[in-house]
Parts: sequence; C-alpha cells; structure tokens
Amino acid sequence: MNEEEIRQALATLDLYRAQAETLAEQQQIVQMSLEEYARARETLSKWKDADPGAEILVPIGGNSFVYAKVGTSDKALVGIGTGLTVERSTGEAIKTIDTRITELTDGFKKISESRAVIESRAQQLTQMVQAEYEKLQQAQGR
Repeated sequence: MNEEEIRQALATLDLYRAQAETLAEQQQIVQMSLEEYARARETLSKWKDADPGAEILVPIGGNSFVYAKVGTSDKALVGIGTGLTVERSTGEAIKTIDTRITELTDGFKKISESRAVIESRAQQLTQMVQAEYEKLQQAQGR
C-alpha cells in the first residue's frame, strides 16, 4: 500500500465511522419508540382490565401521569398512520401495538447487524492501515 492508498483507506474509515454513528442514532430513535409502544401497551392492558368508573393512572409523556376514570374499557383509539387514528376494540388495539413492537424490534436487530458489520470492517481496515503505515515508516527510516 502506498501513501495515496493509505489516504484513501483513511477516508473510507471516516465514512465507516459516520455510518456507524448514523446507525447508532437510528438505534436510539427505535429504542425510544419501543419504549413508547411498551408504555402504550401496558396502559391499554390496564385499561382493558379496569372496571367502568375505576380510577387509573394514564401516562401523558415526560414520565408524567394523570388520574382518569374509566368510562368504557372495551374501546381505544389507535394511530394507523400520519395523524390518523381509528377506534378499535382494546384487544385489537393491543394486537396493533404488538405488531408495531415486533416490527420495531426486527428493525432494531437489522440496524444492530449493519452497525456490527460496519464496525468490523472499520476495525479490519484500521489494523491494515496501521500495519501499512508502520511498513512505510520503516521503509523511510532506512
């Protein structure tokens, strides 16, 4: 490897690092979504089992809750897309959330696998560049 090839390898390493950082950010976003859906599922499960008139705590975000009295626990509104919600039975709403949790979990795994591949490539390239750089230093020292 000559100096130009080492420079190109270092540029590739920068790309790998940027990709790994982007994937880490995506993982964080997916993780936050998973946590949000888990809270929603837990709330719906409690809602489903509550008797009409019972008082329960409902999460409103920011780790904050409000007290609410159950009117009817057999229906819920569920988001189906950008700004769209539909009324479904509580059981169907839980199934919808479970499906989303599964999809997000699968996405998280794929992102993790991609990140692992990129980090492995970066590590291999780093080792190769270091070895080649040392060879160049030794050759110039002669």
